Amino acid sequence: MKVNGAGAPAPATPATAAGPKATPTAPAATKLPLEESPLSRFPPHPDKPYVEISGDDAAWLVARGVLVVDARRTKDYEQGHVAGARNISPWEGDADAKITALVNEGRDGAIPVVLYCSGGDCEDSHMLATRIYGGGFNNLLVYRDGWPDWVKRGGKSATGPEPAP
Repeated sequence: MKVNGAGAPAPATPATAAGPKATPTAPAATKLPLEESPLSRFPPHPDKPYVEISGDDAAWLVARGVLVVDARRTKDYEQGHVAGARNISPWEGDADAKITALVNEGRDGAIPVVLYCSGGDCEDSHMLATRIYGGGFNNLLVYRDGWPDWVKRGGKSATGPEPAP
């Protein structure tokens, strides 16, 4: 697996759980300590399958080691993805098995999980979030600008297939 990039940019603004399109609640210049918990900044939202987040929020969460899921097709994932991301494409035949495996890991469903796809008009991450939400996860965060934004920001990336479990 090849890793590129200088790392995630310094994130700044949190999202609120006010609805599927969360808006920033702090000025862009705010810098928070690395020790701040992702759960304190992104609390669970059990009443809806996902909340959209910005690139700053995604970078902040990735820097803290949260689970990241790439909802793009495997061929796109292998050409480049957020370093450490898993691949679960809702359009591929193994999606149900991968979702079941994720649910069966026994993760705390309240801990944030970032999902992304190709951004723009792509809805794959939203669709995947809705499917995973049914498995007990209640803190799914959709990175609305997805992979193109991550690349533009110079976020840490990798190429190649997903490592075996």
